[in-house]
Amino acid sequence: MEPTRGPKVLRGDGFTLIELLIVVAIIAILAAIAVPNFLEAQTRSKVSKAYNDIRQLKTALEAYRVDNPRYPPDIFGQGMYLTWAYLTTPIAYITSMPYSPFEFRDYAAANYNDWGRPPYDYAKYDEGAGAETVAAGIQYVILCAGPDHDQDLGQLGWGYVYRIDDGTSLDVVYDPTNGTKSSGDIIATNKTIYGSK
Repeated sequence: MEPTRGPKVLRGDGFTLIELLIVVAIIAILAAIAVPNFLEAQTRSKVSKAYNDIRQLKTALEAYRVDNPRYPPDIFGQGMYLTWAYLTTPIAYITSMPYSPFEFRDYAAANYNDWGRPPYDYAKYDEGAGAETVAAGIQYVILCAGPDHDQDLGQLGWGYVYRIDDGTSLDVVYDPTNGTKSSGDIIATNKTIYGSK
């Protein structure tokens, strides 16, 4: 009768420390490549959302103007929610109010202290305020701070928007070719959405 043998033990089948370190290094390199690309994709997605939201707001503003002789007023002193309320009540020119995907760094200056996400800014021009802007054919502007979370146009003054058309203030317009986090605002007027493809 043959003696009973225990299970075979194979020697040398485990991972060595060097092999494990190489695997960890490869995973770290892949993570270092993937994380920035993921963050860039998030920024590009937010920019696309802002452009789409602004298109919807422009359509709603034009629909409002068809039913009324002018665009809705801007109510800076009382908050942007009241401005956009003209598009939702009593007639719903837009089904739901979009909010900016980018928050401001300085909430106090923007008067958004209590809001998680601010709505898009809106300013209407008439002959009394912003006559140069009206002369350029711009009757309103919709503004989003952009990925840098800083209102460049707001710092220059909203009346400065008329200079975009003559090319002297293009630096305030967001340009993704300078990097997705580049400075500049996403700006739209009744004429166009600047920087949109």
